Amino acid sequence: MIELAILGLLTDQELHGYELKKRLSELLGVRSGVSFGSLYPALARLEKAGAVKAVEAKEAPQAVPLTGSLGAEVAAFRARVARPARGRRGRKVYGITDLGRERLQGLLTDDAEGRADDRTFALRVAFCRHLAPQQRLALFERRRAELKARLAELERAGNDVERRNDGYLRSLRAHDAAALRHDLTWVDELVERERAGGFETELDPQSDPSDPID
Repeated sequence: MIELAILGLLTDQELHGYELKKRLSELLGVRSGVSFGSLYPALARLEKAGAVKAVEAKEAPQAVPLTGSLGAEVAAFRARVARPARGRRGRKVYGITDLGRERLQGLLTDDAEGRADDRTFALRVAFCRHLAPQQRLALFERRRAELKARLAELERAGNDVERRNDGYLRSLRAHDAAALRHDLTWVDELVERERAGGFETELDPQSDPSDPID
C-alpha cells in the first residue's frame, strides 16, 4: 500500500517526505495509517530500486543585492545558481522515474494477492486515472465480485450466529453486512459510470464546453 501511495503522489508532483505524509493523510483521511517510520524506509527501498530519485528542489529566485558593482552582482548570482537545492531546511526532495511509473501501473492492476485490502483498493481508486478505461472497469468489476463473495460468506455465517442467540455478535455481524452493502453500492456506481465513459466525460459547470478535458 505504501509504495502505491508514494508513487501515485509523486506522479503528480515532486515532494519531500513530510509533504508525502501530509498529502497521504489528506488523501485518505481516517484510512491513513502510514507513519514516518514506515514512509522513509519505503522511500529508501524505492530509490534503491530506481523507482524514485532525489531531485533538485525548485526554489524561488532570490533578489541579487544592488551593490553598484556589476562584477560583484554577477559573482553572487553565479554562486547562488551553482549551489544545489535540497528543499526547505535541507530536506530531500523525491521525484518519480520511468521505472516508477511502470511500477505504479503494476500496483494498480496486479490482482495476484487475491482479495484486496480495503485501504489498498481506496488508493487504487484515488490513482486509477492513470489507467486505461478497460483497466479501470476490470478493477471495479473484480472488487464488486469480491464484495459479493464476502457478503455471501457473512450471511452464511449469520445463520450460526442466530443459533447461538448472542445479541452482541448479531449486532456486529449486522454492522459488517451493512458496511459491505454500502461499499457494494459505491462500486456498482463506479462500474456503471465507467461503462458510461468515466469521470473524464464530465465538464466543470464553470468551464467552456469547447475547452479540452484534461
